[in-house]
Amino acid sequence: MATKPNGAQIPPGASPFKRVEMKGTHDDLLACAAMLCGKSIEDAKKMAVMLGMPANGPFFMSDVLFRQILFNLSNLAVSEYKDLTSVDALPDVAVLCVDYDKHSEACRHVVFHHVRASEKTPSFSYVIDPANWLDPKHHVTTDLSHLNLKPAWYLEITQRAGITPTRSSK
Repeated sequence: MATKPNGAQIPPGASPFKRVEMKGTHDDLLACAAMLCGKSIEDAKKMAVMLGMPANGPFFMSDVLFRQILFNLSNLAVSEYKDLTSVDALPDVAVLCVDYDKHSEACRHVVFHHVRASEKTPSFSYVIDPANWLDPKHHVTTDLSHLNLKPAWYLEITQRAGITPTRSSK
């Protein structure tokens, strides 16, 4: 994937998603859910707790819980994890599982979005990274070089069948 010459920044107004920063050390997938639903991380956590996640203490955010949060807070559907073989082969919207650590068998999650070309803008792809320790230039960027993509997986995000698309607001 080529990076944009403007410092890997996306054009203003090109993203329908607002970055939501992680609050803790393990809530990256929760932050991704908030971004995709147009909610705050607190709203996404409230839904997760209603769905069975502990309100306090350690928790594991599974793809099943992620799927349930999106089902309840949006009109989005989530696939099973798929192997990331090429960035160019990714769907238009996905949550990438990157920076895999084989010792802990853990990864972290970022939102991926491919913007199709228009009369005014060529097509491009970018990530929104919820990590709170990153240099701000990596928060929303077309440059994926800060991510370890080998191995990596993704969850495809689509509109649920039979649901009229709408954007949720805070």
